[in-house]
Amino acid sequence: MAQNRDIVEAFSEMSSHYETTVDAELKRFWGWSYAGFINQLLDLVPVGDEDIVLDIATGTGVIPVSLKQRGKHKGKIIGLDLTPAMLYRAARKVSGGGWKDSIALTCGSAMQLPYRANSFDVVFCALATHHLDVPVLMSEIKRVLKPGGKFAIADVGGSAVWRVPVVNALIRLATFLYFLRREGRARASAEAAALNNVFTGKEWGLLLEKLKFRDISITHLPASHFWSPTPFVIRAEKDSTE
Repeated sequence: MAQNRDIVEAFSEMSSHYETTVDAELKRFWGWSYAGFINQLLDLVPVGDEDIVLDIATGTGVIPVSLKQRGKHKGKIIGLDLTPAMLYRAARKVSGGGWKDSIALTCGSAMQLPYRANSFDVVFCALATHHLDVPVLMSEIKRVLKPGGKFAIADVGGSAVWRVPVVNALIRLATFLYFLRREGRARASAEAAALNNVFTGKEWGLLLEKLKFRDISITHLPASHFWSPTPFVIRAEKDSTE
């Protein structure tokens, strides 16, 4: 599909400078460093020493590597991403850190996770849900989580006013022009198209309740500017009886 092509093209172009670009963007809009934002996510869900972990949209492998650098996790981590160029960068980190036996990287879609049901103890996803069909993503996360398994997500949150057609059109245009000037057409198209995938906190809560997740926690984090979209972190658990 066209949106996936734009995403792969955009993040292929960004792969060599992805982490510095995201760090600069998070500091500009939210006042967060990239490392600080990821640590906020990882702190949400304690990972057991032998837990099997999935990182969706792993990019350059920041989450798998961060988990290993914390020094306690001995289990398997799988990082999945749609963009081969990003996975190439991740693979170099994994190899350089000596984690090839415990971190595996897969090129694939979050919309159809290539894993069996009840496979993972913990699932992470950072800064990616706005590029995905959120209900499909969460259904897939629920499917691959073991009973009692946990997930944590961090991303940008939306506002109900964004659903107003004229407001939506203006924000999409502003987003497209901003990224066109800074990154190029592919990134501009991918980020503008992502606007309709950005959920409000209320929408997230309703979706997770519908999917029968439990112990749902949705926390909005501070942003640098009143006009900036609010970042959030979400954690929840799959019912242990499912």
